[in-house]
Amino acid sequence: MKFFPKSKEIKIISYNIHSGLNKDMFPTLFDIIDFLRMSDADIICLQEVNESAKVGFQVSSLKEELKMYSHFGANVVNMGTNYGLVTYSKYPIKSEKHIYLSSDAEQRGLLHTVVNVDGKKLNIINVHLGVKKEEREIQIKEVLEFAKSLEPEPYIVVGDFNEGEISLEGTGLKDVAEETDKSNILTFASGLYRIDYILVSSNIEVIDYNVLFKNMSDHYPIIARLKI
Repeated sequence: MKFFPKSKEIKIISYNIHSGLNKDMFPTLFDIIDFLRMSDADIICLQEVNESAKVGFQVSSLKEELKMYSHFGANVVNMGTNYGLVTYSKYPIKSEKHIYLSSDAEQRGLLHTVVNVDGKKLNIINVHLGVKKEEREIQIKEVLEFAKSLEPEPYIVVGDFNEGEISLEGTGLKDVAEETDKSNILTFASGLYRIDYILVSSNIEVIDYNVLFKNMSDHYPIIARLKI
């Protein structure tokens, strides 16, 4: 008899932490660490995080405080700077990959982390896309094509897309904010729309989604509860 793992509820957070500075450039890293620790999330995906002597060992500090498995990918590596994406997980990491996306300006990328959730394989794709529209269009296509290649395994795509409207037609993906009628809530402190997303494959059930208005970055953290 084949064993099928039971459905499992997980909590995931996506947050562009702006290198541990709020919109007024005031240091907030310790507040971010406290917030994430208290959130009791299973998966945490961060963008604009640093790991260097020049700016600070933010990835390591967060890992130590959160006591979670981690996967870091530096999109930008120059002049002593390692700046990019990190995914933390309460569940063991089975495999990891960091992929550069086509970029005209600052290098952007995606972080693919596969975790073992009580015997079930779950793909996490953490992204940070460019600020130029033409660049983003190519990057979004690359991200969605990569996600599609993972089917039929369950996958979650999260991060800072820097984009107010994303077409998911024909992808099979569900926009968690739209599924919960909360797509009108902004995620960027200086913007008029949301640019941070949590997207899930069709075989993942959406339970809840929220945006938390925290003054710890120029973005707000977004949180979803899902069943895989």
